[in-house]
Amino acid sequence: MRYQQIFWDFDGTLVDTYPGMVAAFHQALVACRVNDFEIDDDDVYRTMRQHSLGTTLQRFSAEYQLDQDRLTKIYQRKVAPMLSSAQPFKGAEAILASITAAGGRNFLLTHRDAQALDRLDELNLKQYFTGFVTASDNYPRKPDPTSLQALCRQFDVDPQAALMVGDRTLDVTAGHRAGMAGALFDLDHLIVADSLPELRTAELAELQAWLLA
Repeated sequence: MRYQQIFWDFDGTLVDTYPGMVAAFHQALVACRVNDFEIDDDDVYRTMRQHSLGTTLQRFSAEYQLDQDRLTKIYQRKVAPMLSSAQPFKGAEAILASITAAGGRNFLLTHRDAQALDRLDELNLKQYFTGFVTASDNYPRKPDPTSLQALCRQFDVDPQAALMVGDRTLDVTAGHRAGMAGALFDLDHLIVADSLPELRTAELAELQAWLLA
């Protein structure tokens, strides 16, 4: 196997949470009385994918002249129940299982709280993971490599044998800063890959074949 230790992002990489996130953001804008403007859900999605949720909150609160803290709180309340319906991307279980079957290990690195672990468990995917970092661990957010470095120390991982997989540039950058390789999962070809990932793919099956080659 090309890399034995695989570190995974959650949102937009293993589980397609973006439809729920965009719907929750739309509802939060409406709750903040944004009803005199057309809300472009595609624009919201692109901002989330190409940048971050934080950037999305900052941009649209400024654009609609809203209190960002209030928008954030409403969004968080709206998005929480939507995770229960989020589905894994095609090929997610197959690649996780193939890594463990080949003697490798999977690790999760997410900015979400323990709800991400609950959803992985509900989808029968948690069984394939050795270790986790969630928001409750209070590490600096990616692209800071501190959380990756902590997982490496805890589970005796050689970064040169490791790969960070995510759907945004900041995931790849975090991996590189931790001394790992990086793979960009760009399902809809929206990301400008200035982080120079070792692999860029729109399909987890392609990533699986590349890893096991």
